[in-house]
Amino acid sequence: MMCQVTKIEKQTKRDRYNIYLDGFYSLSLAAKVLNDTFIKKGDKLTSRDIEKAKQADIFSKAFDNALNILSYRSHTQKEISAKLSKKFDLQIVNKVIQKLKTINLINDKNFTERYVEQSKKGKKLIKLELLKKGVDKDLIEKHLENKDEELELKNASKIADRVLKKYEKSEKIIQKKKLYEALIRKGFSYDTYKKIILEKFL
Repeated sequence: MMCQVTKIEKQTKRDRYNIYLDGFYSLSLAAKVLNDTFIKKGDKLTSRDIEKAKQADIFSKAFDNALNILSYRSHTQKEISAKLSKKFDLQIVNKVIQKLKTINLINDKNFTERYVEQSKKGKKLIKLELLKKGVDKDLIEKHLENKDEELELKNASKIADRVLKKYEKSEKIIQKKKLYEALIRKGFSYDTYKKIILEKFL
């Protein structure tokens, strides 16, 4: 069954167009989708043409949503998928993810590398956080192996300074206990804790 485009009307407040088929409103499309589909007044559309246009519009909405999410900070593939899945079906989400990967707007390898480099937390907590974000375990461990040990010790030392200042009037056993709790909570290893003890108490 064929339907004829009898009217294309721009919406007042948005960059979208209402499409009328055989004199009746049928659907609305974003301006860029209308342009990409080449739909114009007088065209005759099949039900398949109409459905393709609708799906293209949904994809456009989902892709714009993803770009908006990424404008605030980088995200992993899992994070983007989870957020988009609240509004769009899996097929659309997968297409958006594929496009984002193709143009390198999501890249778990690069995300992990930056996350590990910039984090001031211990390796254990970094690993846990990245796992929650959906990053592959092997990828995380690979980048953690390359993390600067001296920088990690420096970060732990800064935490230790804050803890010891807070408990400067307490007994050493209390200071060590609070220091241990703070470092473990931030994901540092027991070996790092021992190094800090040697640095701060000997």
